[in-house]
Amino acid sequence: MNPLILSASDEHRAPRVPFRLRDFRRVPALVWAYRGRLALGLLFTVAFASLHTASISGAFPVFKILLEAEGLRGWVDRTVAGERLGVEFAPATEGEPVRIVRVQPGGVADRAGIRTVDGLAHPRAQSGAELLRNIASAKSAERISVGIVAPNAEAPSTTVELAPADPEWHLRLLRWAVSLIPVDTQEQKLRALAYVLVVLVITTVSSNVFRYFGEVWIAEAILRAMMDLRDRLYERTLRLPMSFFSGQATADIVTRFVQDIQEIQRGLITLFGKFIREPLRAAFLLGAALLLDWRLTLVAALCAPAAVAIFWWIGRRVKTANRKLLQAYGTMIGTLTASLQNLRVVKAYTAEDQERARLDVVDRGMFRQQLNLARLDAFVSPMMETVAVVAGSFLTVWLLSRVLHHELSISKFATLGITLSVLFDPLRKLSDVWVRIQRAVAAAERIFQILDQPVESESPSEGVELGPLRDRIEYDRVSFTYPGAGVPALREVCLTIRQGETVAIVGPNGSGKTTLVSLLLRLFEPTSGEIHYDGLDIRRARLPSLRRQIGIVTQEAIVFACTPSDNITYGALSPLEKGEGAGDQNGRVVEAARHAFADEFIRNIPGGYAANLGEQGSTLSGGQRQRLAIARAVYRDAPILIFDEATSQIDTESEQKIQAALREFAKGRTTLIIAHRLSTIQFAGRIVVMDTGRVIDQGTHTDLFTRCPLYRTLCETQFMTEPREQNS
Repeated sequence: MNPLILSASDEHRAPRVPFRLRDFRRVPALVWAYRGRLALGLLFTVAFASLHTASISGAFPVFKILLEAEGLRGWVDRTVAGERLGVEFAPATEGEPVRIVRVQPGGVADRAGIRTVDGLAHPRAQSGAELLRNIASAKSAERISVGIVAPNAEAPSTTVELAPADPEWHLRLLRWAVSLIPVDTQEQKLRALAYVLVVLVITTVSSNVFRYFGEVWIAEAILRAMMDLRDRLYERTLRLPMSFFSGQATADIVTRFVQDIQEIQRGLITLFGKFIREPLRAAFLLGAALLLDWRLTLVAALCAPAAVAIFWWIGRRVKTANRKLLQAYGTMIGTLTASLQNLRVVKAYTAEDQERARLDVVDRGMFRQQLNLARLDAFVSPMMETVAVVAGSFLTVWLLSRVLHHELSISKFATLGITLSVLFDPLRKLSDVWVRIQRAVAAAERIFQILDQPVESESPSEGVELGPLRDRIEYDRVSFTYPGAGVPALREVCLTIRQGETVAIVGPNGSGKTTLVSLLLRLFEPTSGEIHYDGLDIRRARLPSLRRQIGIVTQEAIVFACTPSDNITYGALSPLEKGEGAGDQNGRVVEAARHAFADEFIRNIPGGYAANLGEQGSTLSGGQRQRLAIARAVYRDAPILIFDEATSQIDTESEQKIQAALREFAKGRTTLIIAHRLSTIQFAGRIVVMDTGRVIDQGTHTDLFTRCPLYRTLCETQFMTEPREQNS
C-alpha cells in the first residue's frame, strides 16, 4: 500500500466544529432499531433506582428503633395523627403534653381554634403517645376529646372534640405495615430491627439483580446497533466516489471504523446506563430527602449549579481533546501500517531506526492528547469530591444545629445526612457521564461526515441497462481535474474505440493514461465533456450494468486474503444467477487460471485452489499475484478488457505465454492496454499516444515511430528497442 495514502496529516482531518444538539440527538437515535431491548433495560434500571432508594431510606426505621425512645410505631402514630388533624407534632415526651410545631391553615385543628403555641393532652391524663395513637387509629367520623394546653401550662385549659379527617391510603398502609412489627419490649425491638434489616437485604439484592439485567439488555441493544453502524459505514464507504478518497487518508477512515465507533459504543452504554441510572437514583433520593424535610433538602440543593458548571466546563474541553486524539490514532495507524507493509524496503535500506524515530514522533503527539484527556478525567472526581465534602460539612453543622434546638429528631438527622451524602454519589458519577458523551459526540461527528457523504452518482431507477458493446466507445471533448489538483489530468480528449478493437495507450508518467480508463468505469465523473457507449452517455446508464461489461487488471496486482478460487471468481455472479452448477463454476475457474498461466503454480500450493493466500496474497510472488489478477479478468468474461500495466511484474517467458493467451482471449472483445513493453504495444491494432492529458497522436507502431517524436523517445528510453513493423 502506498505510504502516502496512509498519511494522516491535518489537512485531511474533519474541521473543528462546536457542539451541536443535532449531532447529540443522532447518537442515541442509532439504537432506535433495538428500542424493545433498550426499553426493557431502562425499565429494569428504573426498578433498580427505586429499590436502591428504598434500601437507603430503610435507614430511617433502623435509626428510629435504635436511637429514639419514641420508636418506629410512635413516629408512625405521630405522623398519621398530624396528617389527620392538619398539624405537625413534636415527638411526645413522657409526662408532658404533645407540643404542636405547625398548624395547617384550614385543617381540623385550625378550624377548632388550636394554634402553634398550644399543646394537646389526653383529658384522662393518659400519655401523649397514647393520645396520638388514639387519633391515628380513630375510625371515620369518630370524635376524639382532647385537652388544649396553653403555653407554659401543664394541664388542659379547655377540652374540645375533634373529628380527624380520613387518612390517605398510604397512611393506612404505613400503619398496617408497622402493626406487624411488635416493639413494646427491648427484646421485641431487637426482633423488629432484625425484620427491618432482612427487608433491607432483600431490597438491596433485588435492586442489584434489576441493575444487572438492565445493564445487560442495554449493552446488547447498543452492541447490535454498533454492528449495524459499522455495516452502514462500510456500505457507504464502498459506495463513495473515488474523488472522496483523493482527499482523505485511508488510515483516518480505518480509525473511524475502529476507534470512533468504540467511542460511540462507550458513550451510548454510558448514556443509557449511568446517564439514566444515576439521575434516577438522584431523583429518587432527592424525593426521599424531600419527604423527610423539604426545606432542608432545598437548601442542600443550592450546590447543584456548581456541579453543573463543572460538568459543562470539563465536557467542552474533553470533546475537543478527544477529537484531536482520534486524529492522532489515524496518524499512528497510517505510519505503522506503512512501515509494516513496506518492511522489505525498510530492512533493505537499514532504515529501522529512521522508521522507529518517525513513529516515536507520532506516538509522542498521541501521548500529549492522551495526557490532556487524563488530566481532565483526573480533575473531575477530586473536584466533585471537594465540592461534596465542603457542602456536606456545612450541611452537617446546620442539621446538627437543628437537632440541638429540638427542631429535628436524631433519626431524621442521621437519615437525612445519609441520604444527602449518597445523593452526591450519582452527581459525582454524572461527571464521567458527560465526559463520555462528549467523546462519543466527537466520534459521531466523524462517522456522520462519511454517512452524510453522497454516494457515487447513480442513474435513476429507469436508467438504461447496458448490454455488451455493439458499436463503439467515444470520448467527446472530455476533461477532468482531480479534486484539489491545480492542473487538469485530461484536456479536451476526443477518442473513438470500436467494438472488437485492441488499443494500446502509451505516454510518460502523469500523461493521463490511467485516468482515461478510470472515467470509462465511472470511478470519476468528467469535469466536462461526455463518454458515449453505443451512442449513450454513460451517465444515463445504470452504473452496475456499465461495470459488468468491463474486466480490469490494474498495475498493482490486488489479491484478497482468501482462496485462489475465491480470488478468481471475485465479483462474478453466483453460479445460480448464471444458470450454472458448482461443477461448471469449478471448471471455468481452472480454465481461467490456465489462460493466465496461474494454474501451474496454484496446484503446487498446499491446498491448491482452496488454500488461504494470506493478507494481500503474502504467500505469492509479485508475478504470481499478477497472473492471479489476470485470471480474475479472464473469468469475468466481460466484453471489454482493460489491462493497466498488467504484465509489469511478470518475467519475459510468462509474459509471452500470457500474451499468446490474451491474443486468443481478446478476439471479439474490445481491449484497452496501458503498457510500457514493446511486445505488448505491438499486440494492439492501434496505439494512442498521450502527453499532459491530451491525445497527441495515434496510429501503428511504424507510423508513430516515424512521425511522433514523443513516441520515438518512449521507444528509445522505455521500450528499449528499434522500430519494427507491427505484428498484428
